[in-house]
Amino acid sequence: TPKGVMTMLAKTGIDLVGKDAIIIGQSNIVGRPVALELLAARCTITVCHSKTKDLAGKVKNADIIVAAVGVPRFVPGEWVKPGAIVIDVGINRLEDGSLCGDVDFDAALEKAAWITPVPGGVGPMTVATLLQNTLQAAELHAAKNA
Repeated sequence: TPKGVMTMLAKTGIDLVGKDAIIIGQSNIVGRPVALELLAARCTITVCHSKTKDLAGKVKNADIIVAAVGVPRFVPGEWVKPGAIVIDVGINRLEDGSLCGDVDFDAALEKAAWITPVPGGVGPMTVATLLQNTLQAAELHAAKNA
């Protein structure tokens, strides 16, 4: 997933250097690895968790928002800075069986310069990067044993 997130960010064509990035969620699977990748891309990062004070204020100032908390529509559209890039890693099933992300997509879409849909955004990119990594590993293995 982190590699998929970074691939999507690269495909926006937006220079990430110096951007303020906020990662909502500090899991070892998504939040922390994405934070390290964004730091390597020379973003200024803020990692938020359940004890973060003034989360809304922090999100409102972010150029890049990565939401990975597993709570339906946790990030309201009014928190999104105009022109921000929004990467919604969450996928949540609602009582009616429909799926939604951690960001209120419709409201955030009005402000964001670029936003991932749920479903159909980060998930397929995760699968694509998994296949890419598998192919690369197979090629390296074949070259080593040739």
